[in-house]
Amino acid sequence: MIVPVLRNTLLPASLKNLFFPPEKEEYTYFERASTHPFVTGTSIVKAAWAADASMLAYARYGKNPMPPGDFSDNLARGGLSYRKEIGDWKVPGTQAYFATNDQFAFLAFRGTEVDDDVDKFDDGDLILVNEPDYRPAPGNPGPALGHLSLIEHLFSAPCLVHRGFQRALDQVWDEVHSCVTAYRGAHPQAEICFTGHSLGAALAVLAFSRFADPGNSLITFGCPRVGDQPFRDRVLSNEGKGIFRYVNLNDPVAHIPLESYLYRHAPQECLRFDEEGNICPDNGAFQADAAALGVAIGGLHWNLDSDLSKVQAPAGVVDHSPARYCIRLWNCVS
Repeated sequence: MIVPVLRNTLLPASLKNLFFPPEKEEYTYFERASTHPFVTGTSIVKAAWAADASMLAYARYGKNPMPPGDFSDNLARGGLSYRKEIGDWKVPGTQAYFATNDQFAFLAFRGTEVDDDVDKFDDGDLILVNEPDYRPAPGNPGPALGHLSLIEHLFSAPCLVHRGFQRALDQVWDEVHSCVTAYRGAHPQAEICFTGHSLGAALAVLAFSRFADPGNSLITFGCPRVGDQPFRDRVLSNEGKGIFRYVNLNDPVAHIPLESYLYRHAPQECLRFDEEGNICPDNGAFQADAAALGVAIGGLHWNLDSDLSKVQAPAGVVDHSPARYCIRLWNCVS
């Protein structure tokens, strides 16, 4: 168990702080970057950096868009340069960014936005579909598809993933592949951290699975289940510099889609915050079941035009707040 060394207060348990990142004056991204560098940091330090990178992918102060200059300044506080805006940030749909320096990079995917109907459609499209193996065949450095033999295709278990998540990633896949491969070519020893919160976490898992690169890492926050057992096996076979899945208390998104032979977490084990902010290893068998999850989500009734800062978020559901992951992780950094 990892015990917090700081006691920075969580933001109020409001719908505003569930659905949106903090206001500018409420949170400082990468505030302790200079004293806790990413490259030499422990797994908790790296996770705290990744949590900030994931929340920054929303590019908002509360409901309002974050000015581009502020976005760059926030990255610069972590010694990172903003290299690529992935997807069209002016319209609904998949968004991510690629930020780098000479030692490491972040590929950070934005999570679901409550006012983005494309995100909600992708989240709800639970049908499982085949996920081709994008990883290059041995001896072939290119992004080969279909390099498996016919026999392997016929006798290996199908690798199936959530259709909505696959569609969302495919919309920006060429940009993602170009960014990652170009940076890797110029920086062969650097760590590339794939990260995201919520829907962004699912897209990070899926993107990570498409590279066979020992220099990549994967750190997710409030991640839903993405695919079946063969998909989980594929993700774990790319372990690289580490795969870490964080869950805040009873975050409901980590319970969906429900565990079955169709959907498995990758990895099953997670690092989970308890009520005191301690980080404890967890086998993934969370306390909530389908009935409890239904009650929690059924309590969500809101009007986006109202003052969400004055509306209490249902217990448990507020655990999905991206700021809670950031604050609790940095509290555990000594």
